[in-house]
Amino acid sequence: IPDTSIEMPKTYSPRFVEPAWYEWWESRELFKPQQRSNVASTYSMVVPPPNVTGSLHLGHALTSAIEDVIIRWQRMLGNEVVWIPGSDHAGIATQMVVERFIENKYNLTRSEMGRERFEEAIWDWRNLKGDQIIKQLRRLGSSLDWDRSTFTLNPSYSYAVNEAFIRLHKEGLIYRDSRMINWCCHLGTSVSDLEVDRTEASKTQSFHISYPDDVKEIIVGTTRLETIPGDTAIAVNPSDPRYSHLIGRYVKHPLFDHKLLPIIADDAVVMDKGTGALKVTPAHSFLDFEIGKRHNLPHVSCINLESWKNRNEIHRFDMRNVVLKYLYKKDLYRSVKNHQSTLRICSRSGDLIEPMVSEQWFVRIEELADSALKAVDDGRIKFVQDGYMKQWRHWLTTSGDWCISRSLWWGHQIPVYLCRDNKEAAREQFGAYDITITRDTDVLDTWFSSALFPFAALGWPKQTPDFQRFYPLNLMETGNDLIFFWVARMVMLGMKLTGKVPFRNILLHPLIRDEVGRKMSKSLGNVIDPIHIIDGASNQVSAFVWDFYGVHGISMVPHINFNLTMVIESRKFLQKIWNSAIFVLSLFTHDEFTAKQLTSYHRTVDKWVLAQLYEVVVSTNDHLSNHNLPAALRGIQHFWKNHFCSVYVECIPLSVNGDTVGYQASTNQQLAFALNILYVTETALRLMSPFTPFFTEELWQRLPKEYLNGEFPESITIATYPQAK
Repeated sequence: IPDTSIEMPKTYSPRFVEPAWYEWWESRELFKPQQRSNVASTYSMVVPPPNVTGSLHLGHALTSAIEDVIIRWQRMLGNEVVWIPGSDHAGIATQMVVERFIENKYNLTRSEMGRERFEEAIWDWRNLKGDQIIKQLRRLGSSLDWDRSTFTLNPSYSYAVNEAFIRLHKEGLIYRDSRMINWCCHLGTSVSDLEVDRTEASKTQSFHISYPDDVKEIIVGTTRLETIPGDTAIAVNPSDPRYSHLIGRYVKHPLFDHKLLPIIADDAVVMDKGTGALKVTPAHSFLDFEIGKRHNLPHVSCINLESWKNRNEIHRFDMRNVVLKYLYKKDLYRSVKNHQSTLRICSRSGDLIEPMVSEQWFVRIEELADSALKAVDDGRIKFVQDGYMKQWRHWLTTSGDWCISRSLWWGHQIPVYLCRDNKEAAREQFGAYDITITRDTDVLDTWFSSALFPFAALGWPKQTPDFQRFYPLNLMETGNDLIFFWVARMVMLGMKLTGKVPFRNILLHPLIRDEVGRKMSKSLGNVIDPIHIIDGASNQVSAFVWDFYGVHGISMVPHINFNLTMVIESRKFLQKIWNSAIFVLSLFTHDEFTAKQLTSYHRTVDKWVLAQLYEVVVSTNDHLSNHNLPAALRGIQHFWKNHFCSVYVECIPLSVNGDTVGYQASTNQQLAFALNILYVTETALRLMSPFTPFFTEELWQRLPKEYLNGEFPESITIATYPQAK
């Protein structure tokens, strides 16, 4: 146990206190599930696994602070608590980082390295960065059970991912099909709808192009000249009088004289948008793809998936100028106008999304989404903030099937093999004959494997003791930006694969932005490492203030701005408690004090502070029970600042000569005051402990608890949380 006989420093020092306590907590196995009372129940959570791409940021620190408060409170209630850590392989993000590293250091592409060597390089990167993340979480004080830590590419976890895929495929919920997808040309892979940002562009150029027939022409406006080679029809609204007489006729393709395009009628065409005539390119537009299905139009792809160029090896954006020059030459260019449009941008790379028709793997969402909706409607799953239920319902009732295949090398390779021989024979007598099989080269979307985390981290599909005891989880706490990326998918897959909801409650916190409200990003240079805040300049800010700052962030607002001033004010507030603790300890330094029998004596102010303590104990437990951490914290702060430090500490009984400076433990009043303030201090420290674990452990261990009734455990982290009774 850290040595608390050393004289207390005048100010709290993170480097002096925190590392020693965390190591001791771990050595005493205080973060492992232990049943400490006969009436205890289980309480389980998992940490949202951070990406293994590098260091933690303020968002992780906020998540850690909120979850650690809840876990430590449950542990002090005597429940059997488990909080499971882990890290995510983060397919796209990790592959991007390592590809850049290898290219800069060795001037090699992953294709030149080959898949096997490239995967080895990523594993080396993971082993380096994974340790860094663990160190940061320890510095933050996260009371995680590290022996239960998992990584989403560990063998046992990979087994769970394969099992999930195979089960869903057998039930027809996973299928392969040629469909319109979001293709990121920069990454060379498909991405899901949730990974596509919509950006309004007011100055996009719309080119008006002539599609002629033998008599007249139809003018079509387009922002995508490069896809004209893939046009297979011209669509108009059936109610548009300008074109109704042309429906069923043909026009010439502007680039290929021998090719005729039918003029079709479709209600999807907006009459007052552009010229009211729409060029239909089913292979490169989500809208056109649906129109093409209704009218049986062919798909003509003019972008190469591998090279993200057109079929003649010209960059897709350079192709615009090539097409434009050709249209000028043929006198088919008519005009250009500024046009407001919505650009679809890949949130991963910032590149313009290319809608493509490609054969990919999909998850059927309808049945799974219906189950997720019912679980919330009937109360099996509850949102702590009711306001999110509207978003939940909207997304689950409007989202299409989920594309889960990615053209990457880092991740869970899809467990499907192509057999070139007779498939039925191979299925019946696999291994008995010499057959050739080839595994699908794509990997699964990272969010597919992450969606299994609440149960795969507990050992599923095996019926492990952990899975049987701690599943479903009691709470899923994460950032509000992951409600659909992760939370909804955990519910859908969890219910289908385990037959139970994966967790009973959902608590979402807002995102952290910088002091002026900008999103934190490396390009802006405003990303902050939480460890830098802990260490700071001359140790001005400590890890414990993170708990105070972090819990203020639980609300329905989409984001909160980081406020360093608030962190420093929290530091000052806790220093006030530190000073008061030094005073309390000074009351027990006289030799004659230990020889006297402490008596029960209460002045009015003593009764008053006990009444205030009672009230804050009641309110804090009520607020924590409702996951209202900000309200619980405000009550604790108010008690310490306005009742304990500002009033009660100042009410020390005067000595016989009326001098408080030369305090002597010589009267029952003074002895009773010392006992009362010790009792209040010890209780209030336990009340605050989930929020400030390092700080309260250091002070609590120094208190002379032998003067108090009852038995005390070895650490405040497993002491009984104050209750009204």
